[in-house]
This record gives sequence, structure tokens and C-alpha cells, in this order.
Amino acid sequence: MATYKEIKGVTVQTKDTDPNVFVGTWSSGGNLNRDVIYPGGTVGGGNNSSALAFGGYESSARAFTESYNGTAWTEVNDLNTARYGLGGRGTTTAALGFGGTPGSGRAGETEKWDGSSWTESGDLATARYRLGGIGTQTAAIGAGGENASGNNVDVVEQYNGTSWTEIAEINTARNGLCGGGSTTAGLVFGGEASPGVTGNTESWNGSAWTEVNDMNTGRMRLASADTSASDLIAIAGGPPNTSNTENFDGTSWTEVNNLATARHALGGSGVATSALAFGGEPPGSPDTNATEEWAFSGIQPTDPAAGYANAITGDFYYNSTTGQFKTVNDGGAPTGSWASGGALNTSRNTAAGVGTQNAAMVFGGNTPPFTAVNEQYDGSSWTEVADLNTARKFLAGVGTQTSALAGAGQAPGVDQSNAAETWNGSAWTSVSNVNTGRRQVGGMGSSGTSGYVVSGVPSSPLVEFWNGSSWTEGADVNEGVNRLTGGTAGPPSAGIKIGGHTPPGTPGNSELWNGTAWTSSASTNTARMTAGTSGDSTSAVYFGGASGPESTVYAQTEGWDGTSFTEVADMATARNEPAPAMGGTNVLTLGAGGTTTTTDVANT
Repeated sequence: MATYKEIKGVTVQTKDTDPNVFVGTWSSGGNLNRDVIYPGGTVGGGNNSSALAFGGYESSARAFTESYNGTAWTEVNDLNTARYGLGGRGTTTAALGFGGTPGSGRAGETEKWDGSSWTESGDLATARYRLGGIGTQTAAIGAGGENASGNNVDVVEQYNGTSWTEIAEINTARNGLCGGGSTTAGLVFGGEASPGVTGNTESWNGSAWTEVNDMNTGRMRLASADTSASDLIAIAGGPPNTSNTENFDGTSWTEVNNLATARHALGGSGVATSALAFGGEPPGSPDTNATEEWAFSGIQPTDPAAGYANAITGDFYYNSTTGQFKTVNDGGAPTGSWASGGALNTSRNTAAGVGTQNAAMVFGGNTPPFTAVNEQYDGSSWTEVADLNTARKFLAGVGTQTSALAGAGQAPGVDQSNAAETWNGSAWTSVSNVNTGRRQVGGMGSSGTSGYVVSGVPSSPLVEFWNGSSWTEGADVNEGVNRLTGGTAGPPSAGIKIGGHTPPGTPGNSELWNGTAWTSSASTNTARMTAGTSGDSTSAVYFGGASGPESTVYAQTEGWDGTSFTEVADMATARNEPAPAMGGTNVLTLGAGGTTTTTDVANT
């Protein structure tokens, strides 16, 4: 006999539009033949396996041109006029380079590439460099820039394939900006305006400029790639140098996955779903020849329902606009995002974190100096509760808001502490010491009566288990590391250890715990230490961290599916040594403290 549910059915979501899920990742590509800054590129055409880089600065202005085939760059015929900071548009068979500077003064020269050589065309009316480009080889716009007097200009000129004509000015004069779209539907964004960098974005409808939503991170000397004015990415820039990538959907900007190498004065090419970033100047480093490839792996509303299977998990809905029922399968990489939560009362890093996204606790850490402060989170705000008995940083945390364990760390006058305390929901109690004092340790477990202290200084493989009354040595990890703080998670029988620091390197590998032994597993895409981890050996998220002591700090977030790591949406703020909610999951987690007092909450 049929049940009521079988007869009646179930409630189905109704949506007037399909969800927009934009997911892309950067990976290493072949290096340019030269370290160069301010190169031009074929923006708005080609893809990450077909590009042209031209001009740039390498001790002086250069005319070099290089062609990319998806693997390597090959030198081809030079520009007629050596210069850098020029605008670029087009494809590998029909490119356009305009403006720039030969080193002194400003250039108005325009050159067209036919797939084998450059031909001079009509000059810009206003010579300038670091200008933004829009359009194609035969229908382009050059906006803004810096003139020969060193002043930012709001000048805009349109190219018809032969000559340039001045049209309506942009609202904000600036240099070091980027552009996208066409001569009838364009966009300019970013740059250096008085008195500093800007995220200002302006839309062009063929006759006038209108200010629209700003970028999340203002910057200049950035790169871009676009399919249209409503589908583009902004890449890196500075100052300070950033690796941030943002996607514009025609209305607003969304932060997506970062470049591996932060830099400014770089070149870009390709379209929003398949792009390249090359050259530029990383922080504290000489010019680079590094190339990174951007590949889109997400979904946009115009895609057919079948395309959603690996981008949105476990969803079924009715699209009231198209009149279609759409189903999507479980599986694929996580595609979530970070959102701001309540700020900690005490700013700190190297603290321990326990609990879940809406019921977390953060204790200890470095303010500086050492702190014993303990705070609880209810999903919106933090409240100070009873402090630790021993102030310390680089400690391990295990458990929940009502049953937690704090073990080892670094305390005032004690470089490698063996202190241990348990939390009963209202107070901390000192308990039996860890057998071997350590700092920069990881913690793993589910409560104050069942947890592990893992690895630590001095790059120890040692693991100890707490059973509620005493400590017992367990199976060692395969690779002893330090600066593991936050890099472990999971219950006593299904844990994971990720990253850490083994001088002089920063391993990106992971190890899985089954309750008896550790097994070496896959490496993260970006090797780093002192990152946050939530989840377990089959499903985890790894976020933030640094490449080494006092080195590059990351916003990267990677999802673990039990087999491999996949880059997902970055944190809004790059941070090192965040305290994670280690009882969280790969779909609901929290990262607190680190480089700021803000708390970022994931809704993946």
C-alpha cells in the first residue's frame, strides 16, 4: 500500500534564477624567457593555452614578444617600439598594443599583430602609460593612464582599427587600471587615483560612464581577463602586493581563488574562464618570469542543468522562470565561501580552537605577549569566560564548549611546556602533565577526556593520547613537524594532520589516522604551515597559513575529500595562525584570530 509521503510527495524549492557558482583555480604554467614587469598581453581573447606577451621592463624598456602554447613561451618578432606599461587586447593572431613608455616621456604608438609581425597604426592623441584597455584589435578603448607630466588622466579614446578618437571621460582619473568588455558595453576598474589605490569600477554603455560596485580590494598595476563586461576577473596588484583574484558578474565583485605568487605590475591574457597571469614583481623579490594558468570549474546560470552535477551538491529545485525541474547529484569539490562573523574581544594569533561554527571556543595565544584569555562563540558574538590557568601560545586544543583539553605549548619562561588542563564548561582544571613538553603542536580529538597532542618542536614525530586521567605515547607520525598549530583535526579514530614546518622546508603532505596508525597521504596544492584545519580524515577543510616563519601569508582554502585536496573559495583576509573550530566540518567551519581580530565563518 502506498504511504502518505508517496502519494503527497515532498516540498520542492522554487527559484526564479539558477544559482551562480563561480569556481576557478590557478596552477603553475611555463615560465617566460625573461623576468619582466609591466608587459602587455592579449586580454579578452585566446585562453590559457594560447597567449601573447609583449613589451615590458627588464633593466630597460623592451620590445620582446613571446607566444604561449599552453606549456612554454617562445620568442617571436619584436614590437617596433620598445616600451612598458602599454595596453593590450586581442588574440595570438590579431593583437593590439598601445601607449606605454620607453623609459622617459610617454608613448602614443599603436601596433597591430597579425600572427607573425607587428605593424604600426595610428597613435593615441594623448600619449600615456599604465592605461586600461577594452575591446578587440579593430574596435578598442584606451582609458585613463599617466601622461608625460606624471599626472593621472581621465582621457578615453576609441580605436576603429585605423585611428583613435576621444570620447567621454571616465569619472575617476587614474593610472594602473584595467578594463574589459567591448566598445559598447565596457568596464574599467582599480588603479591609482588621488590620493591612493582604488577599487572604483565604472561601466560604459557606448556613450557614458556610470560608477557601479567597487572591487573588494582596491589596487593598481593589476592584470585582468574578460569574456565580457559582465564576466571578468581582476588579478593581483598592489600595494601591498596581493594574490587576490576577483570575479565580476555584471553587478558585483566576488573573491575567488588566489594566485600562488602575490605580485603587481604583471601581465594578463585570455578570458574569464581560461586565463594567464605572467611576470610582475613579487613582494621583496626581483622581477619574476612566473606564469600561472587560471581554469574555471564552476557553473553560471546560462549553463544547462547537466553541468551542475559537480558544482552544487545535493540540490533539487524548480526554476520558475524557465519552467524546468532541475536535479543535481552529490559529489564534486566543495564550492563554498567565507563570510564575516563577530570579532574576538582579544586580538591574537597561535591560539587553540575547539567546537563548531556556531558553538566554538578559543583560548590562549599570543596578543602579544602570552595570554590565558578564553572566549566562547554563539554564532554571532564572542563572550569572555574563565581563563586558562597557564597563559601560553602554540598549544593544542581538543573538544567542545562544554568539554575541552588544552595541552603543551609555550608559556612565559617555559619554551616547551608540558602543562595540561581540562575544561568542564565553566572552569579549567590542571591535570597530569604531557609526558614530553612541546610547542607548535597539533591537537586531535572529540572531548576533554579523549584527545591527542601531535608532533611539535623540535620537529618531533611524537604523539601522546589523553584518556581523561593520564597520557600514553601512541604511534608516531611518519614525518615529525613543528608549527603545526591548527593543522590537525578529527575524532580519536579518524584524524588528519596537514602541513607544518620541517626546517628548512614547509611540507604540504598530509597523514591520516585510523585510531591505530598513521598513513602518508596526498599533498596540499599550496604547501604551508600554521594553517587552520576542520573536519576529519575523510572530509576536511584547510585554510590560511604561511609559507614559512615570517613569510608569505595565505588566504587559500582547500577542501579534502578523503583522496585529494581541491582549492575552493579563499578567506576574505589572508591570515597566519588562525584558531580553527576543529570540531567543525568541511561544510561548516570557523577561523578566528590570526592576523586580525575578525572571525570568518564558512557557509560551504
